[in-house]
Amino acid sequence: MHTTTPAVAAHLQETLGRVFGQFAKMIARRQATDPQAMSRTDYSLLGVLEHCPHEAGIRISKLAAALGHDLSTISRRVSHLERQDLLERAPDPSDGRAYTVCLSPAGRTALHDERIARTGLPGAILVDWPEADLVELDRLLTRLSDDLATDAEAAHRPSPLPTTARTAS
Repeated sequence: MHTTTPAVAAHLQETLGRVFGQFAKMIARRQATDPQAMSRTDYSLLGVLEHCPHEAGIRISKLAAALGHDLSTISRRVSHLERQDLLERAPDPSDGRAYTVCLSPAGRTALHDERIARTGLPGAILVDWPEADLVELDRLLTRLSDDLATDAEAAHRPSPLPTTARTAS
């Protein structure tokens, strides 16, 4: 393990901020020119559901936590996507008062179509990059994504209760 110098860390943070900002602008331009384009939140939400390890789906509270959004925002998006038949609700098998959501067949198709449309956005910019550079970029971004996910999971785990030493009386 190594320590990153403050200068490298600051430069990396600025670079990532610019990249994420430019990518967000690219998606916004797509949304402005294509009325069928999905919002970033809906795209992320459907993407999480696509990779849900449970066939029965996932509770909205866990979906909100996975996306880093508040429950009310995700509840509204789920209702919107359900009205569009892009996802389905089912009673939670572990708690009949709650429900889970999962992708519908139409949701899988819509996500696939949106993914294809979005793939073309950076593809036009990266057309002159050597394939080895693209493979390395993908490897490093995947590593970053995995590490960010691990950090987020650790932040949501309850910390152990402190133990107090007892003294003999």
